[in-house]
Amino acid sequence: MDALWDAFGTDVAKEAADVILTDDNFATIETAVEEGRRIYDNILKVIQFLLSSNIGEVVVLFLAVMLTPLLAGKFGIQDVSGLTPLLAIHILWINLVTDSLPALALAVDPAEKNIMNRKPRKTKNGIFTKGMIYRVIYQGTLIGVLTLIAFIVRIKNDNSECQKKKELP
Repeated sequence: MDALWDAFGTDVAKEAADVILTDDNFATIETAVEEGRRIYDNILKVIQFLLSSNIGEVVVLFLAVMLTPLLAGKFGIQDVSGLTPLLAIHILWINLVTDSLPALALAVDPAEKNIMNRKPRKTKNGIFTKGMIYRVIYQGTLIGVLTLIAFIVRIKNDNSECQKKKELP
């Protein structure tokens, strides 16, 4: 990495440098590195959150479509057209509101206390490490399965209510 102090650098040297220092204070460099690490960490948090929630949507929709005939038979439902876990408006709401606002909150998360004690990350490593991929798949699947369980419980309760109404004189 080439660094240049702004006070004595020519325009050609400034264009060739990776970093241009505007003052001779080392604290400025330390603050910039800390802020860069904070931003990088927050970007990873946002990506993990958004991918997990979207994988959850895919899991619940896929499993619900596959399980609809089984659920209809188990609970004695004749018309399966009403068995949809997420309508288009639900998916829109999830993507616009419940994904964006928490992601914005994660984006402005403060830096960890030991952020400057970490070793510099290897620039050849991408953002999708084995640990992150595992967490995204695990969290997304968990979100999807729990949503599907809530869907099945609602079908069971709604079906029980319909049966009780039919039994009333």
